[in-house]
Amino acid sequence: MKFLYSIFCFVSMSLAFALSSCVKSNEMEFEEVERVALESWMKLNRPDLLENYQPIGGYYVELLDEGVADSMPVRHDNAWLWFDVTCRDLAGNVIMTRNSELARMQNSYTEHTHYVPYFLFCGNDNTSMPEGTYLALRNKLKIGDGEYAVRYGTKMRLYLPSSIAAGEDGMQGDGGYEGQYTLDSNRPMIVEVDVWGHINNPVAYEDQWIKAFAEVNGGLAPEDEDDGEAAAKRKTYKRTRADEDAEEVVYDNMWHQPVDSIAALYINYLYTPKQRLEFNCLGQDTLIYQGQTEYKRGKIYGAKTLEQINKEVDEALLKRFGEGLHPADADPVDSVTNAKIWYVTRLMDGFIIDTNIPEIKEIIYDDEITDTVGTALDFVTSTPESNSLVDAWKYAIPQMKLGAWNAILTGSSNAYGATGVAGTTITSSSSSSMLNNYYDYYNYYNYYNSYYGNSYYNNYYNNYYGYGGYGGYGGYPGYGYGGYYDNYYNNYYDSYYYNNYYNNSYNYGDTETTTTITTEVQPYSPMLWQIYIEREDE
Repeated sequence: MKFLYSIFCFVSMSLAFALSSCVKSNEMEFEEVERVALESWMKLNRPDLLENYQPIGGYYVELLDEGVADSMPVRHDNAWLWFDVTCRDLAGNVIMTRNSELARMQNSYTEHTHYVPYFLFCGNDNTSMPEGTYLALRNKLKIGDGEYAVRYGTKMRLYLPSSIAAGEDGMQGDGGYEGQYTLDSNRPMIVEVDVWGHINNPVAYEDQWIKAFAEVNGGLAPEDEDDGEAAAKRKTYKRTRADEDAEEVVYDNMWHQPVDSIAALYINYLYTPKQRLEFNCLGQDTLIYQGQTEYKRGKIYGAKTLEQINKEVDEALLKRFGEGLHPADADPVDSVTNAKIWYVTRLMDGFIIDTNIPEIKEIIYDDEITDTVGTALDFVTSTPESNSLVDAWKYAIPQMKLGAWNAILTGSSNAYGATGVAGTTITSSSSSSMLNNYYDYYNYYNYYNSYYGNSYYNNYYNNYYGYGGYGGYGGYPGYGYGGYYDNYYNNYYDSYYYNNYYNNSYNYGDTETTTTITTEVQPYSPMLWQIYIEREDE
């Protein structure tokens, strides 16, 4: 394969040299030179694919699996799409992969990486994808004498010229998705694509996911405002210390909204690690890709069942903090100036993306743990909005109790929104610092909020709750639901503490080099936190 790659480079240089002797009017652009060179490489290596040439983009397609015949093609609508990719150079060297097993073979695997398909917007206008992949997903493909449209289950291999692949910047994977090699500038690339499901309304889908999770883990508290026991429960949960005449609090194991005007935010006030969480909550006909609600990839999660991992995590939490106080016997959070937060941050498939508890790190990471005590996270109770945390915490923590367990369940609107968090890899040493400042092949998240996310959140929740809009609603001035999108940086940049600040540094051998992985959080990702709160002096 390396020999064949050399042939491609030789053909490219030869063409460029020959063209340099032509008069200016006859010179070809680099794109044309590369097109001829790629065609020559295909003739030598994959002559069977010459008839699968795509005029729009100038690339070739190998259709590996046509997918489910009666499923709707991706190109028929604006949709959010799940798909896996692996990128290689023409010599077959892996540049980037979402596959955990391949990452382990390439020695690029980390326990901090969430190896799942990408979830990106694929609409009439390309706002988030490299051009070559977008063209293959959205256009009818010429396959031999026929045409084909990509759909659920499609597997294909794309042979892309650099003009619609990595271009002048070249490419290297990032955030744990690296291969062993980088792609130099202006080089063609082979991209393997596995297409999973696609949906039109990601907010409605994550709302469905949240409610399905709540239902199998205690149930959702009634949301109606009618008089009666259910309404009394909801009101008394929000009682403050000043509400001396409030009705007796009735605690149950259901999920309640701590703030009525904040959509997709729930608290389980009686949660305890003795209550084993069930993540496999979506029906079989709802599953989009294998393992979507029960993470089974990687070195740790692939070797043990999620049930085994949860058991180990719960036992470690109980051993360190105990069962905790019943909320009826505990003081409210605002009875102290600063509360100390211990947490485990999880995605809805059970994957742990962050924790400040050393015992949990020892279970889910293969790194050497040097901090055996851990550092609790400070929460200023008098001004919740001043804490550099996601909105879910600003709204939920003030409703909790000291010395008690709680669980927070929320949609992306109160977490990382329509942008998510891009996975990154930072390597540093004592003498210098190096940032792998390469574009991840699909990390173009900055487009989402302005292009697609804003209207989906506002339209969906306005219709769902019947309010005229969420700007101005919420527990704290300036931090209402609508304000999240008007002040996007509040959630994106204030997510500092959850970007694996505490646990994603580790050393290789005896060198002084340190690599830090920031775990990727996909757009529109529901989140779960297991929370224990202490007084400052504890």
